[in-house]
Amino acid sequence: MKRYLWILLLFIFLVGLPVSAAPVQYTRTKNSPRLPKDVSLETVNLDDVLKTPSVDAKAKIYDFADLLSEAEEAQVYIQLNEYIKNTGIDAIIVTTDDLAGFEINDYIYHFYDYNDFQNIGISFVLYTNNGNPSVFVGRNGPKGSEVFNAYPDATISSVLKTIYTQHIAKGNYVGAFQTYIQLIDGIFVKVYGQEPIGTASTKSFPWVEVIVISFALSFIIVLLVISKYQRPLKLIDYTVKNSVNETTMIVKCEHDRPVVANTGGNS
Repeated sequence: MKRYLWILLLFIFLVGLPVSAAPVQYTRTKNSPRLPKDVSLETVNLDDVLKTPSVDAKAKIYDFADLLSEAEEAQVYIQLNEYIKNTGIDAIIVTTDDLAGFEINDYIYHFYDYNDFQNIGISFVLYTNNGNPSVFVGRNGPKGSEVFNAYPDATISSVLKTIYTQHIAKGNYVGAFQTYIQLIDGIFVKVYGQEPIGTASTKSFPWVEVIVISFALSFIIVLLVISKYQRPLKLIDYTVKNSVNETTMIVKCEHDRPVVANTGGNS
């Protein structure tokens, strides 16, 4: 049992899987606003920047409201990253009990824009609101990009209604996040024809490598069998110089008897 536990811990370390339920926040200051390279700090956005949490963009899940256990957060993290790899759209999930003075939509848009996420993304926020949760999904990127084509307003409203009534209203937050990811992935598949997350892709399977390795192993096995069971072959040089006495024209190969001319007697 201990052996499997060590293997699991090693796996988590190698893949960098975030297992802490408390997301790390960094301090923003006017001199160190911690903004993406394409966002500049100006007088008009200074207050908004300083109020927006600064986070590690690789974490993807920011459970400030502490609604998920470590195991649940790990499950959602894996599923969310599969969606990102499948679609090429960055995605984050945020829970909070403090909107820092923003409206819920402004909060998540600032959160996405003022941290170092990709240009095209989809961001989900759940505000606990003293036991009366509110949810919102923001789309980030230029108009006409995949995130706007795949997820128009009506689609987003339908997704939020589904997860709210089926899960959030019942306090099943991990179910809400998992269903949300499944829905947005399924919608993207329908629009763009990608394969759903969690399915085996023939494109990703290394068929060429497998075939080459199989042939190589087969060749090695054949050589080993031959070397073990077949008697050594005696290589014979059948050139005239080495096989025949040039003076008498008698064959001198060891496996043949000398050949002489027939003088007409009985054979």
